[in-house]
Amino acid sequence: MKFMMNGALTIGTRDGATIEMAQEGGEENFFLFGLNASQVEESRGFYSPWWHYHNEPETKAALDLIFNDHFSPHERGIFAPIRDVLLTRGDYYMHLADLTSYVKTQVAVGQLYVQSDAWTRKAILNVAGSGKFSSDRTILGYAHDIWKVFSCPVS
Repeated sequence: MKFMMNGALTIGTRDGATIEMAQEGGEENFFLFGLNASQVEESRGFYSPWWHYHNEPETKAALDLIFNDHFSPHERGIFAPIRDVLLTRGDYYMHLADLTSYVKTQVAVGQLYVQSDAWTRKAILNVAGSGKFSSDRTILGYAHDIWKVFSCPVS
């Protein structure tokens, strides 16, 4: 949210604060990728990370580089726990389901970045939509909803 208030454009999944930020700044001014909450729930019962590994060449190529120690020649096997979580244990958070979408979104980021006027417009619209996330509103919300304290007028 702080980045948004300072003009940064967000690339992110459709979860948590990103959803709220996109509602305020306009989804068209964000780079959202991956499954939404209902898609995650619908596919949870049949999701297989191995399907993505075997059917998405970019996913397989990226994972093979990582798991074959391309990035860690002097620390062989250091990424084995990641392989275990993603492939052996079933990728509970469905990271691989979002990888291809992420790659496509990164391409869109690069294409927009070279269009400085369009990039600047989205950045300005993000800043304009970020007022809801001010510390004043947040503290007032905490005071009222969590701490159950109220303002005390001073004359």
